[in-house]
Amino acid sequence: MLAAGAVLVVGWPLLSRALGSSAEPLRDGSRLTLGSGSAEARFAVGPGWSLRKSGSDPAQSYKLERAGTDLAISLVAPPAGTSPVRLWEGLRDVVRIGDPDARLGVPRPFRNGLSGPLQVGANLGSATVLPNPDGTAAVEATVLGGTPDDLDAAARVVRSLRFTGAAR
Repeated sequence: MLAAGAVLVVGWPLLSRALGSSAEPLRDGSRLTLGSGSAEARFAVGPGWSLRKSGSDPAQSYKLERAGTDLAISLVAPPAGTSPVRLWEGLRDVVRIGDPDARLGVPRPFRNGLSGPLQVGANLGSATVLPNPDGTAAVEATVLGGTPDDLDAAARVVRSLRFTGAAR
């Protein structure tokens, strides 16, 4: 399970770029839904984002790109009561499985979760873990590469993440 997560979080953007992207441009303001039921989360994208259809499944994860920036947003089902710190440690393990030299830095508070720097090879970015308030799920988002403007655009997408499930 961790190995599959590592491929999705770290390896997929690299593999997708090597094989060529099957990206579909998204309209500015598009709202995407991830998961369903009490684990449903939504987020909005601004201008310039494309959806990698071959790496996205609305039930589990989205892979987005904008210029040289890769944004992966995944829904995870941690054990009940998993703290944001434990979610961060789990994401660190997943990132390192994908690249043993990857570094997930010291997190800072982000709403009821955590966010912090991420480095994979020469690519810099950020990572975020956001637990559902009811404890049934969490969203993990990783951003890698790109210009400061593209990284800011990715940060706006991550800030738009909200759990919308009925059992909140």
